[in-house]
Amino acid sequence: MLFRFGLKFALSNKDGQLVELSSLLGRYVVLYFYPKAGTPGCTQEALAFQKHLARLRELGAEVVGVSPDRPQTLQRFSAKHGLEFLLLSDADGVLAEAYGVRNGRRVERSTFLLDRAGIVRWAWRRVLVPGHVEEVLATVEALAQADREVNGLIQARRAKRALRPDPIAQEDIQRLIEAAHLAPSCFNNQPWRFVVVQGEKLEAVKRALPGGNYWALKSPAIVAVASHPDLDCRLSDNRDYFLFDCGMAVGFLMVQATQMGLVAHPIAGYDPIAVKEALGIPKDYVLITLVVLGWPGDPGELSDKHRELELGPRVRKPLSAVLGWNSLPKEGT
Repeated sequence: MLFRFGLKFALSNKDGQLVELSSLLGRYVVLYFYPKAGTPGCTQEALAFQKHLARLRELGAEVVGVSPDRPQTLQRFSAKHGLEFLLLSDADGVLAEAYGVRNGRRVERSTFLLDRAGIVRWAWRRVLVPGHVEEVLATVEALAQADREVNGLIQARRAKRALRPDPIAQEDIQRLIEAAHLAPSCFNNQPWRFVVVQGEKLEAVKRALPGGNYWALKSPAIVAVASHPDLDCRLSDNRDYFLFDCGMAVGFLMVQATQMGLVAHPIAGYDPIAVKEALGIPKDYVLITLVVLGWPGDPGELSDKHRELELGPRVRKPLSAVLGWNSLPKEGT
């Protein structure tokens, strides 16, 4: 289950001031729920978090303790034990209810690790205090290290061609479009227009593919991405942003597809006039790409060339060929 700070929770701290949880975005958050300040278990847990607080903050993490106690109780608890992290009062149990740790009137001792985007990445429920904070610290260290690497979904994405013709549920395709629709765009113009192609229309689109895209004939659905320059920003020096923004949207779609175990392979090889006619896309629109969807299939059904690409290592130019510091990289490097 994922929780996001976008839920707009605000709770009182030990001084009675409202704290918006969204103010912690950009940092890891160790959000721990405890039943009652001052009891032996809760005191032991709080002292353990205080002991490791400096290291947690080195990793970019903040500790937030939440209990049903009133702010005055939290203030005494914090002062007595020299606690330097945030304590919040959830007297009405709103946050505990949202995180599923409220059992009747009692709060179950639980800890959640949220990443820098406010998404729960780890959860400990019905916590036993001895050794717990050390386990949390080790998990934060591992997560912080992993998050400095290139995103695993981006690493896993490949332009696969081997497909199975098995149908893709409509709700799954819609989820891909929802992900694409969350892409940024110039002034939030959202210039992308998606046409999900299935059935007879799909066969018409497939007839517009050249022989080199034979593998796409097994696709159970294709997404046509179209737009018009006037749907987005038109800026100086021929900067028509609609192509850039639609490209970002397709990128989001591909990452979502990778997460869902699907292949989403954009292609440029097709007869755009024939496809536009088949789908009723106006002539003055640009049919930017067709995204071929499918479930991973048998590479043995591909041509020798495509099978080698499918199973071989990912090939990229060296970073020096595309990255320059303060100037364009030199061609041919």
